[in-house]
Amino acid sequence: MRAGVFRVTLEGEPSPRMLPRPILERDAGMTALITTRTAIEGLRLRPLRFEEIPALAAALQDDVTQAQLEVRWREQELGFREIVVAEIDGQLAGTVSIHEPGDPPRSLHLFALEVGREWRRRGIGTALVDYVVGVARARGLWSVHLEVRADNPARKLYHRAGFRRVGQPFLNGWWRYTGDGSRERVEEVSVRMVKRLRPRGASIRAQVLQ
Repeated sequence: MRAGVFRVTLEGEPSPRMLPRPILERDAGMTALITTRTAIEGLRLRPLRFEEIPALAAALQDDVTQAQLEVRWREQELGFREIVVAEIDGQLAGTVSIHEPGDPPRSLHLFALEVGREWRRRGIGTALVDYVVGVARARGLWSVHLEVRADNPARKLYHRAGFRRVGQPFLNGWWRYTGDGSRERVEEVSVRMVKRLRPRGASIRAQVLQ
């Protein structure tokens, strides 16, 4: 795969070339069909509700501000992301965003994955990644792709989930919104990772050809 085929999402500045997609509600009833590699009692993965933004900000503490989450919600309303949350026994523990940008084709973008500090090392991040992969499979997509800071320990999590690095490191830029609503530019050396999925029916076609 050629380097540079992925389009980086800049929070607060959605690209006009990104294709709007319906919210996760179109996948209603699909959650039970998606399995994860972790068994966490009381875990539920579902779309974020607007009134839960303050609670999610509190769960993520200083890592993500309420202002940042409000920007993400506006991007969701414009069709540039779908926000998923991890809930355990009624408490929000983490979040991830997904989007089908259209470039690369038939690929789901996984980004903005965060787990609250008190909830880490319990398999929640793994469950969120598995859920995103399950959504991609259910939608008949060919791959899931992401960008991650080059020195981020989360690269190990993605590697265990079957993601592999493609291309060379690049400078990823995005906007961080502070508690008072102001914003600051963040630029990080990042890498792209991809998990390729077998197209639906591939195994059946292979059996027919044998």
